[in-house]
Amino acid sequence: MKRIITLALTALLAAGSSVMAQGPDDDMPGLSEERLKEIKAQKSAYLTTKLSLTTEEAQGFWPVYNEYDEAREALRREHREAMKGARKQGGELSEAEAQQTLAKGLQIRQRELDLEMTSVDRFVKTIGAPKTVELFRAERDFQREVLRRFRERMEERRDHRDGPSRRQ
Repeated sequence: MKRIITLALTALLAAGSSVMAQGPDDDMPGLSEERLKEIKAQKSAYLTTKLSLTTEEAQGFWPVYNEYDEAREALRREHREAMKGARKQGGELSEAEAQQTLAKGLQIRQRELDLEMTSVDRFVKTIGAPKTVELFRAERDFQREVLRRFRERMEERRDHRDGPSRRQ
């Protein structure tokens, strides 16, 4: 079990989060599809370990979780696209456009909350309430670790890029 955690955390050294995957118009580099698949695999290993899933629990849990995760990511992409559309207008939104953007963002977030509510019920049926609570904690912990490692890598790159001239 320690080995799985060690492998997961080691893999995070070279990884970022799917939340950090951005397009060419953004300030930060995007992550390759291969890197995102690696992160998902490490996340699965991390969650399995943290939740101490039995074989039977895992068989019921992973199809439900994967469906939830894909739907959640689709909603987050939709939200990013809606917000990106508002940014591309140069920050000069009319009152009506701003109201429409806000309303669309709230609708998407409500759909994400609705998804989470129905998924929680399904998780409780497959792994129980205590492990469902632990699931959300473990997801948050994994996300924080990935972001921390990603920030460290970005700082190392920045420091390396700026090199000696920055130190002088």
